Amino acid sequence: MGAPGVRRSWRCTVPKRQCQEALDRLFEYIDGELSDEDLLRIGAHLKECPPCEAEHQINEKIRLLVSQAHGDKAPHQLRERVLSTLQMARDEYK
Repeated sequence: MGAPGVRRSWRCTVPKRQCQEALDRLFEYIDGELSDEDLLRIGAHLKECPPCEAEHQINEKIRLLVSQAHGDKAPHQLRERVLSTLQMARDEYK
């Protein structure tokens, strides 16, 4: 709920293809993996589109929660097995 008499619009006034691009590239945007031009374009879209900005905020919160989670570390032997399997696969395709 907002202030009395103030109605929030959750409708986007920009073309849906812009929303689709912003949502398709949202994780790249959050991770800073886009070109400067794309970062600016997606950022500008998020500022003018409440539904896309809401999705952005949700994903930022999820990213923060995941980064704060302290999971168990994988055993060293697992790393060695994965690297060995990758090397065998590379050798197989040569």
